[in-house]
Amino acid sequence: MNLTDKTAQLLDYIKQAGAKHADAIAVNSTGESINVRQGKVESIEAEHAQGIGLRGFVETSKGLAFASASSSDLSDAGLKALAQQVVDMAKISEPDPDVVPPVGANHPSPEVIQVWQENHPHIHHGWDTQAAKKAALQCEEVALGFDAKVANSEGATAGFDDDEKVYASSDGFVAGNRTSSASLSVSVIAGQDENMQRDYAWHSAFDAADLRSPQTIGEEAARRAVSRLGSKTVSSRTCPVIFEPRIATSILGHLMSAINGRAVLQKRTFLGEAVGKQLFPDFVTIEEDPNHVQGMANRLLDGEGTLCQQRNIIEAGKLTGFLTDRYAAKRLDIAETGNASRGLTGDIGIGTSNIIVSGGDMSQADIFQDIQNGFLVTELMGFGINGVTGDYSRGAAGFLIENGVVTQAVQEVTIAGNLKDMFANISHFGNDTTWFGSRAVPSICISNMTIAGQ
Repeated sequence: MNLTDKTAQLLDYIKQAGAKHADAIAVNSTGESINVRQGKVESIEAEHAQGIGLRGFVETSKGLAFASASSSDLSDAGLKALAQQVVDMAKISEPDPDVVPPVGANHPSPEVIQVWQENHPHIHHGWDTQAAKKAALQCEEVALGFDAKVANSEGATAGFDDDEKVYASSDGFVAGNRTSSASLSVSVIAGQDENMQRDYAWHSAFDAADLRSPQTIGEEAARRAVSRLGSKTVSSRTCPVIFEPRIATSILGHLMSAINGRAVLQKRTFLGEAVGKQLFPDFVTIEEDPNHVQGMANRLLDGEGTLCQQRNIIEAGKLTGFLTDRYAAKRLDIAETGNASRGLTGDIGIGTSNIIVSGGDMSQADIFQDIQNGFLVTELMGFGINGVTGDYSRGAAGFLIENGVVTQAVQEVTIAGNLKDMFANISHFGNDTTWFGSRAVPSICISNMTIAGQ
């Protein structure tokens, strides 16, 4: 099925139905997920999803109004029905004087698209069902055999997918992209009776050949679970807190939510007046790079067809600007940043491509020696974040750092603070920058947080 032809056909139909402007996104996705447990295959799930989403703008007596809808019926009759449905919905929608129709965007040129496609050829994920099953079984086998204390398995999963997406707008722009990926994960339980702990490990890559080995992933999951045995709560205190890389990605998530242009418009963020201000120490740089060899969120254009470009969101500790789609940029009277995110239906959202935190020059062990006493966070629970005030409170587990070394495993504590203070009080970045899908983050040490325990 040629998705480019389908989007062009749909745009023709909605123009005939009376729309002034329109854009469409078509997707075709296939994938499999193989789940194993205790050396046996529990399930093999195959998915095939296709659909097309349409956004149409109609001139009414009160101004420009729009609506959106989607369909999985890509037949000629289905496309005609979708076009008419969107126009009918738009005609009864309330106009928005600030609405931005899908014309005049900073689209990548045909030459730029060609260069991108040459530099980003479609790479097949490299797995079939048998190969993925073998990897999952091996991963779980390694984890269960790593230590006698590993008592049970929650299973291992190997998956792969192939996705194609095409965006087209009524100003004549059209561009498509096809990607594949593979992933492998395992979760195990160590201990018995009242002293049991679980942990996991996972990895994803464009090509299964680039995944960490099943042995490495299995060993990591088992090692982490065993290390948590004997966990206890501790007395309440105020001390430095280190977030290991896979947990530190959550700090990035909180920052991205707080600088979302839509959140700024709705005054539901504590960083609404923060552009140009010092949020982090001056050694902190946070980059968005839509074209990184290791990033799983590479993209040439965003959900509105706007060209995506590299930028430092945080530079020398200062916030350089918000994340915007075209609507938020217009309302805030600032530049568009190419961060529109869109599904097949619903309003435009705001998201990012690859986010990278530049690491430091100290190992995690060196950070422990430098702070002497603190708390290493290896798991977070709950979501006690107030986006308006920045207040932060989450359940946590991890390890005490005493006299510069890891000692007691810890559970059932709460770490608390305020995100503004947490950003400002970052004291160390580790040299262990690690990729987790679309984010690359090192260990992050915050010099002063409250630990609520006994």
